[in-house]
Amino acid sequence: MAQSLRLMFSSGVALGLGVAALPAMAQEQPEQPAMQRVEVTGSSIKRIAAEGALPVTTVTAEAIRASGVTSMADLVQRMSTVQGSTGESASVGGQTFGFSGISIHNVGETRTLVLLNGKRLAQFGGQTLTGFAAGFDLNSIPLSAIDRVELLTDGASALYGADAIAGVVNFITKRDRTDADITVGYSHPKDGARERRFSLTKGFGSLDEDGWNVMLTFGHDERTKLTSGSRSFANTGERTFSANGKQYRIQQFSASPIPANVLNDRGELISPALRTSGSCPTKTFRVTQPYTIDGENFVDDYCGYDFVKDLEIFPERKRDSLMLSGTTKAFGQELYADVLLSQTKQSSRIAPVPGQVSIDAGTALHNQYLVPLGITGDTVAFYRLFDLGQRTSNDIAQFASAVFGSRGSFAGWDYDASYNFSKSKVRGDISGYPGALAVSNLTSSGLLDPFVGPGQQSAAAQQAISATAYNGYWDGGVSELNSVALTGSRSLMQLAGGAMMLGVGVNFNREEFSSKPSLFAQGALADPVAGTLCGGAAGLECDQRFGDAASSLPYTAKRNSKGVFAELVMPVIKNLELGAAARYDHYSDFGSALTGKASFKWSPTTNFLVRGSVGNGFHAPTVPQVNAALQSFGVTSENYTCSPELQQVAAANGALCRPGSAQYDQLAGGNQTLKPEKSRQATLGFRYEPFRALSLGADIWTVAIRDTFGQLSEQVVFANPLQFPNSWGSQVDIATGRNYLAFKADNQNLGKSYATGIDWDITGRYRTPWGALTSQLNISQMLREKGQLEQNGEYFSAIANFAELGTVTFRNRGTWRNTLKTGNFSTTLSANFKSGYRDQETLVDVLDAGGNVTGQEEVRYKVKSFATFDLQTVWTPNATWSVTAGVLNLADKEPPFVPSTSGANRGQQFGYDDRYYDARGRTAYINASYRF
Repeated sequence: MAQSLRLMFSSGVALGLGVAALPAMAQEQPEQPAMQRVEVTGSSIKRIAAEGALPVTTVTAEAIRASGVTSMADLVQRMSTVQGSTGESASVGGQTFGFSGISIHNVGETRTLVLLNGKRLAQFGGQTLTGFAAGFDLNSIPLSAIDRVELLTDGASALYGADAIAGVVNFITKRDRTDADITVGYSHPKDGARERRFSLTKGFGSLDEDGWNVMLTFGHDERTKLTSGSRSFANTGERTFSANGKQYRIQQFSASPIPANVLNDRGELISPALRTSGSCPTKTFRVTQPYTIDGENFVDDYCGYDFVKDLEIFPERKRDSLMLSGTTKAFGQELYADVLLSQTKQSSRIAPVPGQVSIDAGTALHNQYLVPLGITGDTVAFYRLFDLGQRTSNDIAQFASAVFGSRGSFAGWDYDASYNFSKSKVRGDISGYPGALAVSNLTSSGLLDPFVGPGQQSAAAQQAISATAYNGYWDGGVSELNSVALTGSRSLMQLAGGAMMLGVGVNFNREEFSSKPSLFAQGALADPVAGTLCGGAAGLECDQRFGDAASSLPYTAKRNSKGVFAELVMPVIKNLELGAAARYDHYSDFGSALTGKASFKWSPTTNFLVRGSVGNGFHAPTVPQVNAALQSFGVTSENYTCSPELQQVAAANGALCRPGSAQYDQLAGGNQTLKPEKSRQATLGFRYEPFRALSLGADIWTVAIRDTFGQLSEQVVFANPLQFPNSWGSQVDIATGRNYLAFKADNQNLGKSYATGIDWDITGRYRTPWGALTSQLNISQMLREKGQLEQNGEYFSAIANFAELGTVTFRNRGTWRNTLKTGNFSTTLSANFKSGYRDQETLVDVLDAGGNVTGQEEVRYKVKSFATFDLQTVWTPNATWSVTAGVLNLADKEPPFVPSTSGANRGQQFGYDDRYYDARGRTAYINASYRF
C-alpha cells in the first residue's frame, strides 16, 4: 500500500487525458521487486520515482494506444491542462509551415519547454521574427517510439533554464526491449481528412543479459485534404444567425472578386458587374458600406468574393520518422546514443490570388467598362486572378537530433554527461502566385481583361496568365542547437526522514537561426518566373508577389549561453521533505539571470499528501525577436474601413487609406533593447485516497510574468490610431504604385500578465458483474487571468472572453473517462468538454422578418459550451495481437458557431474557430498491432 501511494503521489494519478496507468493500489499485485532510482521530470536527482513532490502527469504508451489519437499534436490537444496551442489547421492562409505546438494553461507555447528523453531540442525552423512558433514542432516526435509522456505543470526554470515558465513536457522513448511491434491503422472522417498509418518497432539485445540494446522505430502516416464545402458549418462566408431576439447576417469576404471592383471618381468602391447586370456574379455577394469623411457621405457598393468556399480547412499531410536508440555497458557505465530523423510534408490550398491593377483613363478597358459608369479618371481595379487556380503552399519540415552520452555511477555520484545536436529545417514552396508587375503589364497591354468572369479570357490571355505563375521555393529557415551538459546527484548525509540528496549540473548551449527567404520573397527579381535579377546596368524594376508587399530580408543570428544549477532534497523528518534549487544563466547577447525554487512535501498519513512550490523564472527572447531587421510581415487579421482618425494617420505618414473594408499591410522587426521576461510562480496541492476504490487530488497554480513579449494588438491600435503614432508606417503597392498605410507590429515588452487556476482529478473504481469499471474525471479550471497590451496599460482577461488579447482561455476544460474491462475487452466511453465564452465584438447586419438589412449593430455573441463523446474498444485476444477500434465525436457534433474572424494564430476558416474546435467530425478508426 505504501509503495502504491508513493506511485500515485508522484504521477498525479491520471491527469490530462485521463488515460495514464491507474495507481497500483487499485489492483491486486504480487510482491514487487525493489524499485530502481530514476530521474523524474522536474528534478535533476536520481531517486525512486514515487518520492517526487511536483505535479507530474504521466501518460503511458498503452494509454496512448487505447485513446485513438494518431499524432502527438492530437494527444496534447486532449489534455485538460493544455490550452492555447497551435494546430495544423492554422496553416490555412497562414505561413505556419504546419507547426503544431503545446501550451500549458494557455501561458504560451514559447514558455512551455519540450524535452526528448530529458534533453533540449532545437526550436522550429519556421519561427517568425515576432516569436510565433518559437517552440518545438510536435510533428517531429514519432508516436510509435514513445514509452510515456511526462507533463510537469509547474514552472521549472531553476532546473531547465529559459522556456520553462509554464511547465515542461518530456517525451520518453522506448528502451531495452527485444520484442517487435507492427501496427497499421486507418481513420475515416466523412468526405476527407482520412488517415492511413504504419509503424514498426524492434529491439535487439538485452542490456542485462547481453550488455547492449538497440531500439529501432519507423513510422509513416498520410492524411487527405478536407475542403470547406464538405462541412455545412464552414462552406460559406455569408452566414445568418440569431441572438438577442434578433436575426443577423455576417459576411466574410474579399473586396477583390472576379470580375473586378473599381474605385469611382469619388473614391467609392463599386462593382461594374453589379451596376450593369443588377446582381453579383458567382461566388460573390453584395456588400454595402456607408461612411462619412469630412462631413461628406459615401457608399461603397460592390461584390465581395466568398473566398471561404475555396478553402481546404484541413491540410493534406505526409509524415515519416525514424528513431534509433542504442545503449551499451562499458567499464561499469552506460554509453548511449539517440538519433531522431523526421520529415513532415504538408499541402494547403486557399482561394486564387487577389490584388490590384491600375486602369488608366483613355485605355481600351477604361473606355469599354468604366466610362459608361461615369468614371473619367485613372482608377484601380480590385481583381482576383481566378484563372491561375488556387494558391498552394507545399511545406516541408525536417528535424534531426543526435544525442551521445554516458551515464552511471562514479565516485558516489549518479551522473549523466551528454552532447546534443538538433536541427530544424523548414522549406516552403508556393504555386498560384504571379508577380505584381507581370500582372500589371498584362493589364496595361490590354491582354488581361479584369472585367470578365472565370474562364472568359482569350486564349492568348490565358496562356500569358499561366506564364506569370511562379512555382517554387518561397521562404524557410534553419534553427540549430548544440549543447553539452553534465548533471550529477548523490546522497550527502542522513536526516531524520532519510538521506539528504544533492543534484548539480552545468550546460553550454549554442543557438543559431537563419531566415532564408527566396529572391522573390526579398523583392530582388525583375522576372520571378525566369529568375532575372532586378537593378543592375539595365535598371530593371523589382517585382513582388501580386496581392501583398513582400520584401523579407535574410539574416543569421547566433547566441551562446551557459548555465549552472544546484538542487537539494531534504527529508527533515519522516513525513516532511523540503527542496531547494538555484540556477545561474549567462547569455552572450543580453546578460545574466538568477532563478530559484523552493518546494515541500508533507505526508501526515499514508493516504494523504500535501505538496507545494514557489520560485521565479526567466525567459529569453528568441534570436529573431532580437536581431531581425524591420520588414514586411503579412497583413492584418481583420478588415478595417478608413475612419477620419485613420485618414489623419495616413496623411501624417504620406500614405493612403485602403479603399472599402480591407486588410492592411504589416511591418515587423527585431528589437535589440528587448528585455527578458521574468516570472514568479507557485503551486499548492494535495493527494488523498480515503479508501481503496477512490483517489482524488487538486493542484492550484499561479504564474506572474513581467516584461511580456508581444506586439500591440491591431484591434487596439486601429480603434485608437492617434494614440499610437509609432505603430504606423507605409508600403508601396508595386502593381499600382500607390503608397498605402501599414501597421507596424514590432516586438515590445508589453507589461505584466497573471494567471491562476486549479487542476482537479478524481478516480473511482468499482467491480461490476460485467467487469472492473474505472471512472476518471479531470478538470482544469481557470480562476484568474489578466494581461497588459502596453506598459502601464489597462489589464484585459481572456477567460471566457475573446476580445483584446486575441485568444480564449476556457474557464473549464476537462475529460470524463469510463473504462469497463471484461475478459479480453476494454471498452471506454469518454466525454470531452469545454465551457462557453463571449466572442469578440463584431459588426453585423440586422435583418427584418423578410431577410432585408435594416441597419448594423456591434454584437458580442455568446459561444456555447461544447462537448463530444468518444467510444473505443481494445481487444487483446493474446499476447501477440491487439486491435483497437472506435469512434471519435460519436454524435458528430458540429463546432459551435463563431462570428468573429480575427485572433492570434488563426487560419482563414469561417463560421467556427479552428483553434479550438476540430472540423473533422465523427471519425471511425481502427488500429491493429502484432507483437513478436
